[in-house]
Amino acid sequence: MSISGGADYTEGSVIECATFGDYKRQVKVQEAGPVKHGRPGFSGHVTDGPEEGLAVWGYDSQVTKVISR
Repeated sequence: MSISGGADYTEGSVIECATFGDYKRQVKVQEAGPVKHGRPGFSGHVTDGPEEGLAVWGYDSQVTKVISR
């Protein structure tokens, strides 16, 4: 998937994403593609902090950077 700014991520990438409250978390992407309402996004698991291991999903618009591909 391509995010604004031209960065790309795929399954297995680690990304940083912002929640709706501007909290940022790192997520290892398990699946990239349409997630809800046909919008592009991702699903995966949080890789750090108190939410480590939590299953999450988000839209491409929430991705702030790609940490590793």
